Amino acid sequence: MTGWTEEGLVRAWRALVHQEAGEDWRFVHLCGMGEVSVEAGCHFPAGREALIVSFPGAWPVNPARLPDGKGFDVACIEGQKVFAGRTAIALIRRAEGSPEIFAVMVVDVLRMLEATQAAHRDVMDAFLERVREWQAFMARTHRPLSPDAQVGLLGELWTLRLLMDSPLGPGALDCWQGPLRAAQDFHVRGGAIEVKSTVRTGAFLARINSIEQLDSYRSPMFLCAFRLEESIDGTSLVELVNAMRQRFAEAGTHRAFEALLMVMGYLDEHAPLYGRILAVKEARAFPSEGAMPRLTRATLPAAVRSATYVLDLDALETPSMGLPELLKAFGLY
Repeated sequence: MTGWTEEGLVRAWRALVHQEAGEDWRFVHLCGMGEVSVEAGCHFPAGREALIVSFPGAWPVNPARLPDGKGFDVACIEGQKVFAGRTAIALIRRAEGSPEIFAVMVVDVLRMLEATQAAHRDVMDAFLERVREWQAFMARTHRPLSPDAQVGLLGELWTLRLLMDSPLGPGALDCWQGPLRAAQDFHVRGGAIEVKSTVRTGAFLARINSIEQLDSYRSPMFLCAFRLEESIDGTSLVELVNAMRQRFAEAGTHRAFEALLMVMGYLDEHAPLYGRILAVKEARAFPSEGAMPRLTRATLPAAVRSATYVLDLDALETPSMGLPELLKAFGLY
């Protein structure tokens, strides 16, 4: 993996913003992935940031096949010598598009391209599929987070803070992959953590959103469960977000954090609705292995393509561990 970061891309785009001799485009080569070439670009006269992915062979692309939506444009680049004999598809930020979310999207697309290359999948189809997913997100109407979504985000941010307090430091932000539609919320080194949170009394019923959520090649893998309760000794979602903003600002990675918050649907204009004070009553981590009840791809018929299910965590007979032991399992202490 190349280790793409939003800050690195922003630096590349800044180096391209000075237009010369009436040119329409400026480019800088980022990398090659097999026969696929990737460039950062700047499109004039507005100086808008772009990512260009080019494929071998010059062939016409049906514009109807290219995704369309809000936030950024998708277009074929023609007449540029650097792409002679190739088919170049550009993602270009629109003027109204968030620069922070665009940078996060580009990093996600680059990481997806690397994974696709390693898996020997059809790179162009995977590329366009990922772009369509982002276009669908950009077109979404951003309403205030539901109470359940607030509790879910609070649990993920608590986990992120836990990882930040480990030797990972601010680099823990790279572990937060849930906003980028990874199967699990956090990818820690070679392993993964899926976070579930509840404020409900009674049985802890965790909705598992896919077969892959608890069945992955990543190891070790844990289901981390937070049971929350209202308490004056707790914190609100707004307070936790602001405290973490300060920490990431001090580390110079606040742009990426802000973009991930927006992807999760957290907007400051809704902050007055997020004042509920909650504290962690109980935190447990269950190893997703061995006898832990869960759906696994290997035990399901091939005809079952996807599934969601509900797991009663209080009914599990699988031994659980606390958060310090969870960190040790990843070699963080």
